[in-house]
Amino acid sequence: MELKYGKHSLNFEISKKNVLGTLTPINKPGESLTILLKKSIASPLGKSRLGHLLRKNKPRDIVIIVSDITRSIAHYADILKFLVTEIIDAGIDEKNIEFVIALGTHRIHTQKENNLLYSDLVNNFRFSSHDCYNNLISLGKTSTGLEVQVNKRVWEADFVIATGKIDFHYIAGFSGGRKSILPGISSYETIRNNHCKLRRDGVAVGVLKDNIIAQEMNEACSLLDIGYLLNVVESPNKQTLEFFWGSPEAAFMSGVEYLKTLRMVKIPEKADCVIISSGGYPQDKDFFNSHKSLCLGKNALKPNGSMILVVQCCEGFGNEKFLRYMLENSLDELLDYHETDIEIGGHRAFATAKILKKHKIYVLSDLDAETLRRMGFIPISNIEEAMKLVRNEYGDEFTTYIQPEGESVLPVFNEKELVDLPYKHPAYQSK
Repeated sequence: MELKYGKHSLNFEISKKNVLGTLTPINKPGESLTILLKKSIASPLGKSRLGHLLRKNKPRDIVIIVSDITRSIAHYADILKFLVTEIIDAGIDEKNIEFVIALGTHRIHTQKENNLLYSDLVNNFRFSSHDCYNNLISLGKTSTGLEVQVNKRVWEADFVIATGKIDFHYIAGFSGGRKSILPGISSYETIRNNHCKLRRDGVAVGVLKDNIIAQEMNEACSLLDIGYLLNVVESPNKQTLEFFWGSPEAAFMSGVEYLKTLRMVKIPEKADCVIISSGGYPQDKDFFNSHKSLCLGKNALKPNGSMILVVQCCEGFGNEKFLRYMLENSLDELLDYHETDIEIGGHRAFATAKILKKHKIYVLSDLDAETLRRMGFIPISNIEEAMKLVRNEYGDEFTTYIQPEGESVLPVFNEKELVDLPYKHPAYQSK
C-alpha cells in the first residue's frame, strides 16, 4: 500500500484480512470552466438568474464578498471576472462594484497575494479588507443570543453577493455559504463567541442539524440578508467540478448535497484502526493544517479505536497558539476550559483534545517526538511499528480502513448522521 508523505510516498504491507476497505473520493471528470460557469448561472437555485434580478432591482451599490488566501479557490480570478461580466451586462456601472475580502480574524493580504488571488481585478475595481475590530455594525442577536456584528461597508451596500468554496469543516459542518458572513466579515467577538461552542453536542464535521455553530452562522447570514450566493465545489486536486448560484440557503444546501455524493463514503462497520494520510504536500505541510484528517478519520473508528496519522509536516506545527494550548494544558484541562476563555486560533486544540480523549493517535511525521508526546500523541518511526502496537492491543484479527486522501473523505456509518437537506439540485441527486 502506498500513502503520500509530503512530496514523496511511503509504502507498507498489510494483510488483506485486516482491511475493511480503502476509502477514496469519487473522481468525476470535470467540464471546462467556461462551460460550467455558463451552464450553472443559467440554472440558479431559489432565485432568478443574477442578471435578471439586477435589471429588475437596479442596485446602485454592489459589494462582492471574496474569500481570502487561507480559503483559496482554483481559477478564482476567472470566476470573479465571469461574475463581474454578468453584473455589468445587467447595466451596473463598474464604478459601483466593490470587493470586500472576508478575512475573518486572519491577517491582511500583501499586494502580491492580492494579485495572485484576484489578478488584474485589483487594478480595475475597488478592494477593501475586512477588519474584525473596526468599522462594524450590530445586526442584532440570533435565537441563541449571539450578537452579530458585521462589516459596516457590506451592510451599507444595496446588493451583496457572497462567494466561496464548499468543503468539510470540523466545527461548522461544511464551509462555504454562510461562512462568508460568519466568520468572514464578522467582528472578533462575534467569531469568538460562535467558535467557542465547539465542544457542545452536535458540533461535528459534516453535521448541520443540531449544530449550534452552523445554526448561528446561518442566522447571521439571514440577519444580513445577502442578495446572492455563488459557491464552488472542487475535487481534492483542485479541479473545478460545479458551481451553485442563487439564494444563500438553496445554493449552499444544494452544493453540500453535491459534495456529499462525491466525498461521503458509507461504511458497513466501524474499525479498530484507521490508517490515514492527509494526501501529501501541501495538505500535510504543517500539523495544524493536517488537523482535518483527524476529524474526518475518527468517524470510521470504534470507541477506543486507534488512528495512524501519516503527515510529514515539513513546516512544523503551524500555529503557535494551538501548540501553546496543547503543551500548557492536560487533555482534561482543555475539556474543562470555560468557553469564555477560549481564544480564536487556539480553538482547534479543544477539538483535538476531544479526539485524543477517546482514541490513541499514532503520528508518523518529521515533527519533534517529545513535543508530540507532550501534546498527547504517540510518535512512531514507521507504519509497521504502529501496526504492531495495534495488533498487540486488538489482536491479529484487528480491522482497519485506509484513507489515502484523508482530508477529502468523510466515512459515515450511521445513516442518521447524513444531513437532511431540503434543497437538492435535480442534476445532482444521490443515487
